Amino acid sequence: MKGGERGAAAERAQSEVLGTVLLLGLTVAVVGTTVALGGAALDDTQRTADLQRVEGAMTQVDSKASLVAHGGSPSQRVSFGGSRGDLRVDDGAGKMAIEVETEGGTYTNETTLGAIVYERGDDVVAYQGGGVWRANADSAWMVSPPEFHYRGDTLTLPLVTVTGEERLTDSATIEKGTERSAGLFESENLSNPLLGGNVTITVESEYAEGWERFFESRTGANVTRLSTDTVEVRLRTETVHPTLSTSASAVGGADIAAGGIRRIDADSYNSSSGVYGPGNINDNAIFRTNGGFGRGEGGIGRMEEIRIRGDLLMGADDFPSGQFRKKVNVSGETRTNVDFVSLNPVSGAIRQRIDGVGDTDMDSETDEFTFGGGTENVTANTHVTDSLEVSDGNTLTVESGATLNISGNLDVEDGGSLVLDTDGGEVNVLADGDLDVSGTSTVRAIGGGRANLYVDGEITLQTDGAGGDAGSITTAQNTTRLDVYNTGDVTLDDGANVTAYRDRTENLWLYSSGGVVDVDGDDDRVHFTGVLYAPESRLILEDSMTFKGSFTADTFEFDEGRLRLHYDEALRDSKPFEGDSVPVVSHLHVSTHRVVIDSD
Repeated sequence: MKGGERGAAAERAQSEVLGTVLLLGLTVAVVGTTVALGGAALDDTQRTADLQRVEGAMTQVDSKASLVAHGGSPSQRVSFGGSRGDLRVDDGAGKMAIEVETEGGTYTNETTLGAIVYERGDDVVAYQGGGVWRANADSAWMVSPPEFHYRGDTLTLPLVTVTGEERLTDSATIEKGTERSAGLFESENLSNPLLGGNVTITVESEYAEGWERFFESRTGANVTRLSTDTVEVRLRTETVHPTLSTSASAVGGADIAAGGIRRIDADSYNSSSGVYGPGNINDNAIFRTNGGFGRGEGGIGRMEEIRIRGDLLMGADDFPSGQFRKKVNVSGETRTNVDFVSLNPVSGAIRQRIDGVGDTDMDSETDEFTFGGGTENVTANTHVTDSLEVSDGNTLTVESGATLNISGNLDVEDGGSLVLDTDGGEVNVLADGDLDVSGTSTVRAIGGGRANLYVDGEITLQTDGAGGDAGSITTAQNTTRLDVYNTGDVTLDDGANVTAYRDRTENLWLYSSGGVVDVDGDDDRVHFTGVLYAPESRLILEDSMTFKGSFTADTFEFDEGRLRLHYDEALRDSKPFEGDSVPVVSHLHVSTHRVVIDSD
């Protein structure tokens, strides 16, 4: 018995020891695993914080390098915040090549970008070409954009390139390089504005994927990934605009705010069959917006009716039901989610034409015209070195074949009249400033030929301040053609009259690249008979107006709008700029600015 008891106790003791050992082993394993996992998590947290800190530092490098490069400061200091990775300058990192095709040949300039690079394992943060980029083993993306601006007709690229010490410490100084900043393509053989061809930009970089996404989002151009580290963007400098198949077209993405609409009556006619009237009214109007119909301020309670004898096409699926739908009467199709081709800007084509007339040789120069109470005739190319005023019931006639170049504003007021007589040849008038036509004053094209009016500023047609009639721009005779080009805002105020003879809308075109076209018929209805083509402009339609022809804008904005719209079917095959290929990018401003970054 006692021996057996001693054996059982020994077994129990051995079990207790074994259990203790196993428990201690399990505890050590759990603690070890926890420490390992915690260490990995801590390392990941530290890595993420470190990369975010470096991103912020590189963004500061971007800002300060730009300040130094463009002469805002002789030097700037930057700290990378105690980063734990490898920090260096890579002089040879990346290239940008710019190729310009013109009528005179093809010109190419290639620049090495350089980069400030921070690496920690597979993660990279870099400053290159004026932008900050992130990359890892799988992809690359943009943190902040490079200094690359493509707006309207102008490409601006003040390219900041980098050189300096191969290895950097945590604190560094940015200074301007010894090389002078250089404007590229300043060749007598390369015109600016550009007159044809394409601009091709090729970037070779480890962050090509990020560059590609940037170009796609900011340029609207043709972007192609040529290889893993090379991306190409082609900016067209010429385009042909489509036919005028619509009555009214808002090519931007904004909605039409129905809350600002009181009434829209849209139909069509064909000016080749006669003037608009009871015997010449059809159901072929097309009202188009790349957005939809939003409710707008004030809702739709005050809207009377939208009556379209034709089709309503919308780019968005936004056509409210209920009360709104009851007030909309469309005889043809109502379609949503329609895909429309975007239109190119007109600013390049307008600038090309204005600059072309400005370069015309002038036969005489005078400070101002002196009117003798009757009619003054301009029979040769004439330069007015100041503003020009036609007033007090007098008439200035620019005769066939002549060009009148005015270095300032052109004011036609107090019953004055500017006549463009095309009987024996084309007439050109250029105002380097604004055009103001007020009261009973008129600008009128006659003679059956072609007249062109260029305004490098704003156009305003308004009353003389005492109420009554507003200014007018008109054509006479079926074959007289007047094209108006302007670069500033357009204001057509109470009673303004822009009309082609006998509703022949193909004979009067207004091209505008201004920010706003404001049609305000508050006290008296505005009349426009012709083509308004302003795909970059915001068109504000206030109170009462009548449009015959076709109008195109970026967006429509109604304010108590009462619009009568009569589409001219004779325009269906017409193209802006008469179907000519016209510039899109007209100005190219490219320059290089080198900075040097060294450790403190």
